[in-house]
Amino acid sequence: MNDLFIKEDVLNADLLFGQLWEISVDGMRLIDDDGNILLVNDAFCKIFNMHKEQLLNKPFSVVYTQTEQESALKSYQKDICKNEIKTFFERENTLWDGRKAWFEFSNSFLTLTDGHKITLSVIKEITERKKSEIELRESEYKFKMLFNSANDAVFVTQLSPEKTYGDFIEVNNVACSRLGYTKEEFLLLSPSAIISQKLINEFNINMERLLQKGHVIYDTVYRAKDKKLFPVEVNSHLFLFNEKLTVLSIARDITDRKLAEEKLKKSSSLLRGLATHLQTIREEERTLIAREIHDELGQVLTVLKIQISLLGNKLNPEQTTLKEKVNLLTGLIDQSVESVQKISSKLRPTILDELGLNAAIEWQTEEFEKLTNIKCSLVIPKDDLQLSSNKSTAIFRIFQEALTNIARHSEADKVNISLLTNQKNINLEIIDNGKGISAEQLKDFKSLGIHGMEERAMIFGGQVTFESISGKGTKVTVEIPIDREKDD
Repeated sequence: MNDLFIKEDVLNADLLFGQLWEISVDGMRLIDDDGNILLVNDAFCKIFNMHKEQLLNKPFSVVYTQTEQESALKSYQKDICKNEIKTFFERENTLWDGRKAWFEFSNSFLTLTDGHKITLSVIKEITERKKSEIELRESEYKFKMLFNSANDAVFVTQLSPEKTYGDFIEVNNVACSRLGYTKEEFLLLSPSAIISQKLINEFNINMERLLQKGHVIYDTVYRAKDKKLFPVEVNSHLFLFNEKLTVLSIARDITDRKLAEEKLKKSSSLLRGLATHLQTIREEERTLIAREIHDELGQVLTVLKIQISLLGNKLNPEQTTLKEKVNLLTGLIDQSVESVQKISSKLRPTILDELGLNAAIEWQTEEFEKLTNIKCSLVIPKDDLQLSSNKSTAIFRIFQEALTNIARHSEADKVNISLLTNQKNINLEIIDNGKGISAEQLKDFKSLGIHGMEERAMIFGGQVTFESISGKGTKVTVEIPIDREKDD
């Protein structure tokens, strides 16, 4: 009975092995100690694109190209003799049809009762996997080359579940050298550790922006291991890595840029100071000349008129010719006095110094209406603007130049003027309904005195802008900051 059970178990085992052999998706083969194929399954035939008739009782190397067949067979026979069959390995082979493919081999070595040796091999084609692995290695290599070859510091940070700073998970060589930490030290830190403590709140705000937008660029100050501070421009991107929120940040040292900006600021400040000084001198000269013309020449003309009038009064009624000449001279003197007054006002209107900017703009608007017959509407504050003399003069001169341009070029019949202030700026708007200013004219600073207007505004950190539509007029906007300490 025991023999029957044993035979039955053997038969069942053979049946089970046969079923597993045929349904396996992996290629399976049996080869003898000479390397000849005893048995293969359908999956093996499919992998190598051959029929069983082409394989059975043939050397196993028949599946390879001729150049590989002999070496593969000799290597196997040598291993069999030494009982050194490799149980698991991967290898790339060139097949009989010229195709190159990668295979994973799992070998089982068996010795039969008659002393012969056979090898059971389970074979998987892993070409696509190996291709992916190679591509991944190449990609990783390229990334590491780019990562460590960058001229800027590069940081990779993985955020915590609470979306706080998290920790560094990767840094490049530049980051280590610039900040003085080893890579191992860096990986124990969070981004907040290298930010100047004064800028932590600003850093938090930028992190919130990053979480909202996925990308942010900002300037900050890094603190090195030796406590040295240096400015950087940080470009951060948010992405998913291993299903975790990760931040890639590229930090560029902008020390040189900041120094250049500071030098430029100082240079600009000096230039503005020089320009202010020159403008002040120019206005002082205008004021002096205006005063000299008005006071000296005006007085001389007035005295001259009185003397001539007295002389005329002494003439006899019969001296009609002389009386006519006296009247003529008196009229010429009156005209000269009027001209002196006009010249004096153009050089420096006394109203600007005596009554302030509001009154000067109102007076200039009335004079403009009289001279041009262009209707003007004016909106100015009820209370006088408390401005420095230089700033008042600058705004007034810009206003004068704008009105001159309207009179000469606009062909307008209406002008709206408003002088307004807020907590930060003085805003002067001059809007006409004329033909507008062409792009070419705007580029030509000389033709419209634009450069002078802009220059006057820039001295005080302000600006002049022009908006113009052909046939619909022009809008000139003057915006100058209020410096409470200097203007009061």
